[in-house]
Amino acid sequence: MRYRLLIPILTLFLIETNASDAEYKFVVVEGEPVTLNASESVQVASFDECTDKCEQKTECVLAYQSNSSDPCYLFDWNSITQIIKNESGGNGTTAFKVYTDQPACELNSAYLLNGKTYPLFPNDTAQNLWRIDTSEDGWTITYIDSKPIDSLVCGNFSYNRPYDDGCNPECNITMVQVWAKFGPLTKFLTKDAGWEYEPPAGNMYRRNGINKTAETFEICMYKCHEDLRCAAAYFDRDNATCVMVWTGDFWFLERTSASDGHQIAIKLPMNDKLCKMTTDQLLDDQYYLSSPAMLTTFDRQFFRVQTTEKYYVFTSYLDYYESFYFNMINGCPVNNRASALRKDYYQGVQYTAYNHFFNETMCYRYDEAPGITQAEAKELCQLMGQKLLSDKYAGSIQMIAEQKEDLQVVDFQETMFDLFRLGFYKNSSRIWHGLEKDPADGKWKWLDTRFVQFPEDALPIPWAPGEPKEGPDMNCAYMGWGEGYDPFNGYAYYAAPCNSTVDGIACSSAQVNEMNIKKWSEVADDFGYRGTCCIRPVGWINEYPE
Repeated sequence: MRYRLLIPILTLFLIETNASDAEYKFVVVEGEPVTLNASESVQVASFDECTDKCEQKTECVLAYQSNSSDPCYLFDWNSITQIIKNESGGNGTTAFKVYTDQPACELNSAYLLNGKTYPLFPNDTAQNLWRIDTSEDGWTITYIDSKPIDSLVCGNFSYNRPYDDGCNPECNITMVQVWAKFGPLTKFLTKDAGWEYEPPAGNMYRRNGINKTAETFEICMYKCHEDLRCAAAYFDRDNATCVMVWTGDFWFLERTSASDGHQIAIKLPMNDKLCKMTTDQLLDDQYYLSSPAMLTTFDRQFFRVQTTEKYYVFTSYLDYYESFYFNMINGCPVNNRASALRKDYYQGVQYTAYNHFFNETMCYRYDEAPGITQAEAKELCQLMGQKLLSDKYAGSIQMIAEQKEDLQVVDFQETMFDLFRLGFYKNSSRIWHGLEKDPADGKWKWLDTRFVQFPEDALPIPWAPGEPKEGPDMNCAYMGWGEGYDPFNGYAYYAAPCNSTVDGIACSSAQVNEMNIKKWSEVADDFGYRGTCCIRPVGWINEYPE
């Protein structure tokens, strides 16, 4: 006798095959295999007959039919890896073959299709296995030639959270699987160059990631989990490459669907609260302590994860009282620079250290973003809690030495100011700034005047010759720098339509203590951890008011 049980909540249909304690049964879902290339096509009168065909064939693990008039497609072991559910773009009905002792009329579908492994031959549970996992947009199948020795723990990092053992100590660092690809502003990540991470010759920036060989997404995910430096890993299926990027070196993961084939694993530290959340909750405005779970430049570093319709957004911050490190400035988000610097000395060596008493310090960053419009640039800055940079001499900094406070204008043509370019290595670039024409009076104005260093009457906007051009669409402005620009400051401004595209963006904000975010001490308390910091013991502040 054959019958189906409808479960409305999961929209899953269950088919009984035989009545015994442990045997092959079918769990039927509304979904479609990602490809039909490796399947066998047979003509059937019904979907019941389609599953019968699969049941009669030992090698068959899955059956599919798009509608009652189309052929039945049978998939053998190791021939299909992904099923897309209909609500995520699939079309049709798929039957998974499972080996279970659950009664056919009481099959626990959510249990059987998430993290469970099945044998191709009933009496052989050591080889020719396949594992079914629930994913964000459907289900995945992983094939195993031989059974792993260790037991599977921490839910295998599958999408269906929370896990029964998710709050165990060995699961305090988890991997979250999403359909996405690295988005705008990701540092030194160019697939055309073979996933190169090394910056151009002569630059002092450290590596921001690494690529390793990986045959499957699961192998890539576990490699990232084992590497303390890795914060996210993208599996390049075409080249069997695991692309791993370090924490603080990516900001946007562009969301995709299962049919696009882009899959990323994100490393997230857990605490007693986070380990009880679903996957979607973990990515919905949560804060995470970077160290000691991940190897970071700074001890007191944390990050925030947010979800928008288009992106998963990752913003990394420092404790306001974190020490100075190389070119990074205290009080600013990670990979930002500050407009106020102070020269200090430690054991005869000159260092540049942050002076917390400058409450008008501006944090800013320049990023390459080829082909970006002004509206897109505004959006990216806003998602990072910043605005388009509004300062006519945006590279200006205050150098404080020997009790003198002198304003020094950065010359973008001088190599000594490479650090202020923050990611630009071309001979010239065009960068969106926060300068727009006011439609009310037709005057050009900065979007935010708080950090503008020079009054308009003292030093007008340095427009390029013949600028700003007039026209009904000339309402936005970009900064151009490099060869051929003003010899004094190395850059000039150009009027342009707001929907035109340029090479990059410049964002700015106040320091982290003025942002609407959690403090490092609050995040550290959530994780029950407060480590020491990297402050030098002599000549530097080494007390942290909490």
